[in-house]
Amino acid sequence: MTPRRAAASVAYLGLARHLPWSPRPGGHAARLVRAGLARWMLDACGRDVNVEHGAWFGSGRGVELGDRSDIGMDALVIGPVRIGRDVMMGPRCILLASSHDTRSVDVPMNQQGFLEDRPIVIEDDVWIGAGCVILPGRHIGTGSIVGAGSVVASDVPPWTVVAGNPARIVRGRRPGQDVQDAVASGVPPSLVELDDHGVPTDAGPTGTPAQR
Repeated sequence: MTPRRAAASVAYLGLARHLPWSPRPGGHAARLVRAGLARWMLDACGRDVNVEHGAWFGSGRGVELGDRSDIGMDALVIGPVRIGRDVMMGPRCILLASSHDTRSVDVPMNQQGFLEDRPIVIEDDVWIGAGCVILPGRHIGTGSIVGAGSVVASDVPPWTVVAGNPARIVRGRRPGQDVQDAVASGVPPSLVELDDHGVPTDAGPTGTPAQR
């Protein structure tokens, strides 16, 4: 770790992450302080970023944050994680690029160590709702929305809305796009709930939620 990153990490973890969140009195100044320290800590940091109150990302090693993007309040980010431009992130999200090794049943899991890191990639113009969990190796496509409280265990195609645990496609965002389009493009079936005839149950012919 470079001396500059080490000093910035001490300042951020010891003080800046506990300063007020942006909407509170003094929040604007606190936001500028956190963003300035993040620029020294992260592997890459764009312009006009927002690192919110309580966000934890260690020393910042392995984390990239694009222009005008957020790391949400009380977020936990364990890299490698690459966040694109114009990404919104709600409070208390968890992004985990590492996981415990549990392959042996003869050794206690807490003694098996960790698997090799699997980077998380979040493309541009994505909204990650509050309380989401994004698991190792997931790729979230441009223009997508991840509903609050979702657990992302499969890749998210561009321009789709996903929600639930595990997250599955709810609808497309582009005019005329529906869930069938996503299925046809090769989306893992686990992302889409189908009825007995293989038809997506969450979208009508125009991609709007079906009436129940």
